[in-house]
Amino acid sequence: MPIFELDEGRPVLVQPMQPAPGTFAADSSALVAEHLASLLGEQLFPVRLRHGDAPGPHLLALDTTGRPVVVDVVQILDGESLVRALQHAGNAARLSRADLLRTYEGGADLFDADFRDFRDEAPLSAAQTGPLPGARLLLVCAEVDPQVMDAVAFLREPGRQVEVLQIGVVRGVDGRRYVDVSPLVLRPPSLRTVEPSTLRLVRHHAAPGDDLASSPVSAPPTSHAAIPVHAPAHAEVPAPAPAHAHIPSPATVASHARNPVTAPTPAVSAGPPPPADFGGAWTPDVLPGPAAVPALAALVKGRGAVVTLVWFRERRGQRLHATLRHDGLIELPDGHVHASPDDAAADAANTEGTVDGWRAWRLGDGGPTLAEAAGSR
Repeated sequence: MPIFELDEGRPVLVQPMQPAPGTFAADSSALVAEHLASLLGEQLFPVRLRHGDAPGPHLLALDTTGRPVVVDVVQILDGESLVRALQHAGNAARLSRADLLRTYEGGADLFDADFRDFRDEAPLSAAQTGPLPGARLLLVCAEVDPQVMDAVAFLREPGRQVEVLQIGVVRGVDGRRYVDVSPLVLRPPSLRTVEPSTLRLVRHHAAPGDDLASSPVSAPPTSHAAIPVHAPAHAEVPAPAPAHAHIPSPATVASHARNPVTAPTPAVSAGPPPPADFGGAWTPDVLPGPAAVPALAALVKGRGAVVTLVWFRERRGQRLHATLRHDGLIELPDGHVHASPDDAAADAANTEGTVDGWRAWRLGDGGPTLAEAAGSR
């Protein structure tokens, strides 16, 4: 759940930091092993806990109805780890009673007695509920790759039995670490809400031609009168001829019909042509987007996956993050895309000054700076 700091009586949202790579494994393992019931709000019967680099999920358990529950713990939930967790859940859904007896760490002889004792201690209403088909999946992570956000949102819809918990760390004034475990928020609020700020003027990246399409186009002045564009809706009706007017003979009328008399055409000015009408459809790719910095493109290509960039502003207690995409561009959580790390850092921090983004951004918490990572290539 959200954590707020009361700053002079005013609640300020505290954004938990991502756990350091060296502490995530120990923190998450202890939480799952000792406080899983508090995290889920229900008791589970542990069947097997993974040790070391052994294959399989982090934890295989049963709920009070006998339904398998798979718990997987990963620091960054990306496409590969998501597919692997779904495979673990699929395998657990096909386990037979004989498979559970062989898997149970307490021994096959004690499985029935231990599970019976577990159900006897569970709330009666939960124990009387019949088991549902399939398995439940619980994912515990620190960050989620933006490329799998839509897939995670689909899996978390009602009826699919997939839960995602996110681990964060909050440091107290005395240096103590507090671990926050909350359900994943797929569309988190912007990080600039961490500290009180004034109204921000967001730079609007308008599409080319938007101003031309919204404002009237005035033609340049010419030396001659304007020529009407549209033809008259009806022909002029000649005034009735006076009584003494000469009525032409049919031969004269036929002669004039063969050789019609036309009005003199005004001379066309040699000035510039009138501007084109941009009020219609506009091709959005007339101007190219930002070109990626070659060093960043080479860096993400060498890693073969998107890179999470982190900038921890220690004095402000603010943690900013961005994504180094496959094309070498930097995308902020609000959707703004930058080619320069300096521009991305200034936009993320909402500052008008110059920021050295090459030394501010790091490859994950505790990782090298962009300058170090790009210079090592």
